[in-house]
Amino acid sequence: MTVAAVVFAVAAASLALGLGLKPAARPAGKTADTPRAGSAAPDVAQAAQYTFRHPVMTATGLAPAPAPSATGSQARPPSPRHPSTAPPSTPQLSSPPPSSPQTAAPAPAPPPTASNPISAPAPTAEYQTPRGANELAWSEAILTKLGAPLTDANIESMGYWMQNEAGSPPSGIVGANNPINVSQPGYGGTPIKSEGGGYYLYSYPNPTDGIDAILAYLVPSPTYSGIVAALRAGSGLSSSSLGQAFSIYSGGGYSTVPDTWGASQGQPETP
Repeated sequence: MTVAAVVFAVAAASLALGLGLKPAARPAGKTADTPRAGSAAPDVAQAAQYTFRHPVMTATGLAPAPAPSATGSQARPPSPRHPSTAPPSTPQLSSPPPSSPQTAAPAPAPPPTASNPISAPAPTAEYQTPRGANELAWSEAILTKLGAPLTDANIESMGYWMQNEAGSPPSGIVGANNPINVSQPGYGGTPIKSEGGGYYLYSYPNPTDGIDAILAYLVPSPTYSGIVAALRAGSGLSSSSLGQAFSIYSGGGYSTVPDTWGASQGQPETP
């Protein structure tokens, strides 16, 4: 192309721009945003002009989420309004929460009642000391009438007391229904042996009269107040402090319960 031709082309282009003529349309099948084959990737300035027609996908779209940092992996502290643990739900009747096992308290030993009666003592004849289960029945009946607890110490002591008084004629005599040989007038009693000083050993018609006579002999007497107190305390009659009272009671025959003779007859039965 000659210089004259170039000058003519430039002048013609300037004239066209000055007159407001539009440039020729691009060939069909090509768009303004399609890069030509073999051309380099558009730079930043070119990418900006594509953004208007094709919005770039944001981080919430196809872009991958950033990897959590070391601090970002830790649990967030709970909000004061929304605690980290859910409130407990109302327990359902079909599956109540398991309760801790409770140890049932041991029931106290029931006192003698109509539903748990003590055995009534069987009558005893003269020269007969109750043995075994009947000795136990006599001990429980005397203690109950006295208002004393049925402890093992009390029951054993009453049994040994009967065994101290056991014997055979003529030196050892036992009144009927009178296993500890009280000298109490009345209660249907019959004197069977003089004890000296106006006292007599009695036999009684039945166990009820015999037990009433025993209480009448022991309870009012200041001499035997220690014996009654020990039985009502449930401690039995083994205390050496009762030695003088038993010596007076037996006329010097023994001062301990049991004595050698009483112990030789075996240990009394307990419940």
